[in-house]
Amino acid sequence: MSSGEINLGLTGDSPPEEEPPSEKLESKESTGEQPEKLYDINRIRTFKDVPFLIKRMESEDMIVTYGTAVEEVQILLNFLQDKIPSGSGIALRITEHTPASCLLILAILNHKCHFFPTDKMMLSQELHEQMCAAGVDYIVANKHLSVSPLHFESMFTILVLKEVCKMYMVKHKSSDLNVSTKKSLPANMCYTITTTGSTGSPKIVHVPYECIAHDIVALSQKLNISMADIIYLGTPCTFDPFVVEFFLALQNGSTLLTSRHSIRESPSKLLCALFPDNLATPGITILQMTPSLFRQFGATCIRDRVLSRSSSLRVLLLGGEPFPSSAELVTWMDSSVLLQKHICNIYGITEISCWSLLHIVQSLQTPVPLGTPIDEDTVIRIEFQNDKDSNQGELFLGSATRRCYIPQIDDKVDTSKDDSGICFRATGDLVTREKDGTLFYGERTNDVVKRAGNRISLGLITRKIQKCLLSSELTNCLWLEDLQKLICCIRTLETKTRVQQRAQTFDILSKVSIAEQPDRFVYLQHFPCNVHGKLDKQQLLKMCIPLAQPAQQILKSYLHDRLECVEQTDDTAAKRQKMESTDPCGYDLSFRQAGGTSFHAITICREIGLQMCIDDEQRHLFEMLLDENVPLRTVLRFLDTAKLVANSIKRKSGEMAAVSSCQGGLVIKRIEQPVLKLQFHWKVNFDKCIDSPVNEYEGRFICVGAHSKILRTLDPQTGNELSVVRLPNRIECKVTFLSEQLAMVGCYDGCLYGFNPQNGDHVFCVGIGGMIKSQPLLTADGRRIIVCSYAEDYNVYCLSAERQEVLWCLKIGEKAIFAGPLELPSEQSLIICTLDGSCSRVAITDGSVEWTQKHREPIFSTPVLLESKSNIFLAAEVAGRVHACHVGNGKILATYTAEGNIFSSLVVKTPPTFMGHSFVVFGCIDKHVYCLRCKTAPGAKSVDFELHWKTNVGAPIYATPSLLTVQPNGLLAWCGATDGRVVLMNFRNGEIQWSDKLPGEVFSSACYIESLRRVYVGCRDNFLYCLGI
Repeated sequence: MSSGEINLGLTGDSPPEEEPPSEKLESKESTGEQPEKLYDINRIRTFKDVPFLIKRMESEDMIVTYGTAVEEVQILLNFLQDKIPSGSGIALRITEHTPASCLLILAILNHKCHFFPTDKMMLSQELHEQMCAAGVDYIVANKHLSVSPLHFESMFTILVLKEVCKMYMVKHKSSDLNVSTKKSLPANMCYTITTTGSTGSPKIVHVPYECIAHDIVALSQKLNISMADIIYLGTPCTFDPFVVEFFLALQNGSTLLTSRHSIRESPSKLLCALFPDNLATPGITILQMTPSLFRQFGATCIRDRVLSRSSSLRVLLLGGEPFPSSAELVTWMDSSVLLQKHICNIYGITEISCWSLLHIVQSLQTPVPLGTPIDEDTVIRIEFQNDKDSNQGELFLGSATRRCYIPQIDDKVDTSKDDSGICFRATGDLVTREKDGTLFYGERTNDVVKRAGNRISLGLITRKIQKCLLSSELTNCLWLEDLQKLICCIRTLETKTRVQQRAQTFDILSKVSIAEQPDRFVYLQHFPCNVHGKLDKQQLLKMCIPLAQPAQQILKSYLHDRLECVEQTDDTAAKRQKMESTDPCGYDLSFRQAGGTSFHAITICREIGLQMCIDDEQRHLFEMLLDENVPLRTVLRFLDTAKLVANSIKRKSGEMAAVSSCQGGLVIKRIEQPVLKLQFHWKVNFDKCIDSPVNEYEGRFICVGAHSKILRTLDPQTGNELSVVRLPNRIECKVTFLSEQLAMVGCYDGCLYGFNPQNGDHVFCVGIGGMIKSQPLLTADGRRIIVCSYAEDYNVYCLSAERQEVLWCLKIGEKAIFAGPLELPSEQSLIICTLDGSCSRVAITDGSVEWTQKHREPIFSTPVLLESKSNIFLAAEVAGRVHACHVGNGKILATYTAEGNIFSSLVVKTPPTFMGHSFVVFGCIDKHVYCLRCKTAPGAKSVDFELHWKTNVGAPIYATPSLLTVQPNGLLAWCGATDGRVVLMNFRNGEIQWSDKLPGEVFSSACYIESLRRVYVGCRDNFLYCLGI
């Protein structure tokens, strides 16, 4: 490879103002004095009454001045000095940016410590490992967040601006990597952060103060930032551009603006927060975002509100992704806006302390380059390909001063520095350098894939297709490795008809080479973003996985959509035309005569071949397609009689398919499903919130209790009250029906109550001695009742169903029981899990404990059998670990770890079309519903877990999902979330079919009556809702 280096000023951009001597980093270094840091409280104290932070809320703003901030930081400093050694690393586990979290960062830095933002959803064990690897010993968590006492020791709690913050210390074990053997961290450390993995595997990056300070000073000058500016602090703390937002304000005495998560997740609400209609409320002047996140505002709102001449915005920084095209920019603004505002393409990598290059857009008519170095120390190197004619190569960024320490790279052989002491880092981006030195982004180095023997560039194909689209449309090409398919995703805001889509796809196909032609075009109305605001390609790929189709339909669709070859209709005119013409047409053409090529044949055979049981048939299909003497009609008849399978292990399991028999084998039929709609039928007020799961009896009535101590039995069709029971304390327990005239429920007062649901009469009351939250179990033989509770003496009771006499009682573990018991009828035993992680098998007859296994974390989730007659049961620790355990001894056979805590119970389904597989569905507080595919080996000696799908519903999930059968749509998954969102998902692939929001939080697990097609769910707005499908 050859390489070139350039070190240029910002040609053509706004000239920087002369830098004040007090702000130059070298001013005191040259004299040997310690330079004043931009975050020093003595420095920022001079800003006094200037607002440091505005917390924008829907009611009114909360304002913290620099003077107030300094006072609070000084209090924190005095506290930290006695507790935490200077120079330590302190991790942050915060829910979102708040005034308290900003003051904590200031206090950490002024205590000469460095901060380490961590993912709030990370499990404690993984967090412990990451902190040990980073050499960080302390962690501070705010609000409701916490860490496991197994890995962290609680130190103290402190109140910061009325927000509770808890400090913990890492518990080091003998098995941990000896920190003293590691290379020491650089002096003058500022922060540690992890990369997202876009430039390779995720890495820990340690950033000294000098690395980021040069960037901040230079950027402040180029953008003319001052005390009059208001900067939106909207980037998550795990994404390093947040440090730029934070430090730009401190450097210049500017104001930071934060908003609540509920505002940020709604583009319309966020627009109102950033650019208020009320002239008395200040709007932001500096906005930093990824292009994908910025696009969510919509072109109309961007033009009319964000980039209008009257908006408060002065600087827009778009980075982290390829910059929008000129065609898209034109839809956002008039060219005159460029005279008033700085629209900037900003570029960099975490490995060299965030941003390195900047270009201020001068024209909407020309392509936007990457820009030139922000500070004078940054050097560019391009390693060109061996091809002498190529002007494209991989971009490396280097600096003699901005040297971050990356243990995964720097602790190995040091090859990244040249003779001048400049440390170069690979960006993973291919760029093109013009003759005048201007750099343009090309694509990622890993965007080149091999397809049917041809090397294709996904970035190049994407750019070619983008030129064929309207300015308001976007495209992204994805490579589906399993099926070797090229998928073109097109985001269009307006729904296109099938005819319009075909016209557009034919235009695209004519503009790209055969090897670059996508196998499938997918039209979407939005592209998903990840937590950092970047395009989420994995989620996008999941949305685009093709549905299974009959083999004949695959070929017909290809002929119709690609080659415009269709069968002639059998009307009189067509017959006459056929008699008069000697040339073949329609399906009388051979594949080659219809315009097919060998490349097209390979593509078709690869997809249809996934359904073929016999390899020879796939080869025969390929030969028939290329034989000019074989008409398409013959090929279709061959596919009619070929031996096909309904599902292939190569095909994604989320595909919707129905299997039907026909002469010669099995075919796959695509199911056209009607659009789901839910209709509100009625709601009933319970006076206080309903967290209890709802239950029903034979579709004739439903029953649920509430925090108001009220237990109601209702008519499922009208919502009319059939009976009401008032108990001494609140109810969170699910009702269990023993018969039409007898049901039972546990109460917070420590009693189990029996009642008649028909008239509300009390039948019995048994004192258990502690709160009852888990549903009481009526054994399969109807003779015993099992009650688990929070009682301190005995947390498991067995009662006779007939007389409610205590047959036996025992204490399992050291803590209470939240989860319901699991009955093993054939074994005459129970599986019971507790909040100290104990899991025991207990004999129903006498309460003897047959075995006990101890898990590390509490278990809130009710255990469940993998199949009705299985020797395997599933249990979920709250820390996110789902275990498959053997019924005989409780030993763990397999574990799947979710990305958040699990309070939801597990729901198991074994569809008849998936022989040998079961599926497990549960909710998680990481906002996802998970569906796991479980396969057991013969004799239940091993279990394999595989993520079938997981779907983000937008808020944490505590309620247990429900599986509903709705014809003709089939099996659906229902889920409620803590923001009131209720969702119906396709069970096969997790795709959301319907979603809406209730007025309050949803912790209640829903009930479904199939004959009525109605769902019943409780809400924290005090109402029980009935929704009809």
